[in-house]
Amino acid sequence: MALHDKLRAERTRRGWTRLEMARRLTPHVSDQCPDLDTLQAYVKRWEAGKVGISERYRFAYAATFETDLDALPDPTGDLNPDDEERLIKAAQRPFRVDASVIELFATILAAQRRTEDVIGSGPLLGPVRAQLTMMEQLIAEARGTIRTSLLDVGAQWGQFAGWLHAGNNQADRAMAYLGTTLDWATETGDRAMVGAVMSWKGYVAERAGQVGAMIGLSQVGQRSRDRGGRVYDLYQEARGHALRGSADQVDRLVDEAAEEAEQLTPEDIRPWEYYYLTPGFFTMEHGVAYRILGRSLPDRNADAIEYLTQGLSSLPVEMRGSEWSGEFIYQLGRAHLQAGERDEAGRLAGELTSLGERLGSDRLIRQAEALAAV
Repeated sequence: MALHDKLRAERTRRGWTRLEMARRLTPHVSDQCPDLDTLQAYVKRWEAGKVGISERYRFAYAATFETDLDALPDPTGDLNPDDEERLIKAAQRPFRVDASVIELFATILAAQRRTEDVIGSGPLLGPVRAQLTMMEQLIAEARGTIRTSLLDVGAQWGQFAGWLHAGNNQADRAMAYLGTTLDWATETGDRAMVGAVMSWKGYVAERAGQVGAMIGLSQVGQRSRDRGGRVYDLYQEARGHALRGSADQVDRLVDEAAEEAEQLTPEDIRPWEYYYLTPGFFTMEHGVAYRILGRSLPDRNADAIEYLTQGLSSLPVEMRGSEWSGEFIYQLGRAHLQAGERDEAGRLAGELTSLGERLGSDRLIRQAEALAAV
């Protein structure tokens, strides 16, 4: 991971905003320290990798973090030198791939999924692309049972990459990664992963305003997978019908989804779907469907506020500060605006701004600005 990504990750890990980072740097900056606003702007540029960091600011960072910058941890996988060497050799000589290499890829992926909850999706784009490039090289040369195992973990990497790029408004790349995932999952006969790809393509279609495709792909997802994934796809289809103002369809789908969600157990989900069992997750999905419906049927806004508030308050602390939870904060703010409650929407805009600044998420900051501007 590049230094600018490590600086951002370490600041985020400590729970500091860019402004707080600037405050803590100030005592350690020698000679003519800029004012706080200017230093905060520097922090933003350094973390974006737009400019290099001079020696005096490197010293200030080291003093603030109480460690040499070269020793900052890489939160995207924590590869030790031996692990890294094994992956490099495996990529250079595919016949070296064995069960331990595949397990290493799976371990790194699990770590990166958890890391996203802490630092947001942006810093992971580069590392995930690099890992997938290596994975593609290995799969191209692999055969037999090792190939099947590689395809399985590779499909999970591809699905994660699709999600990350969709969340960062890179729809073309998201669809490309999901296409690769579909190829690999089809080869292994992984019906559930095929369904997951259809579902995520539906999510990309939603963000592009393609409601018909969103509904159709969500229905394919429901037919291809069951339990946790199916519940998510029911809620996603409900959002599509809400966009069309079809209240009866929305009510039918959210009721069905809520009933199935109550019956979920840990055995019903795959390891990378852990958030389906997160307290409050599907409650928030329920609320989003009503929030969208509330645009055309104002009496549904109260229900949206109730579900979204309950869901957010139920989230574990570590997930309440994640980038994806910010989307639900934004949806709650929208529901309050639709209900004419501008003061509460403004309060949520402030909360969303703080979260966006801590994570360095431009998307959350833009959403906060949209709430505050109304």
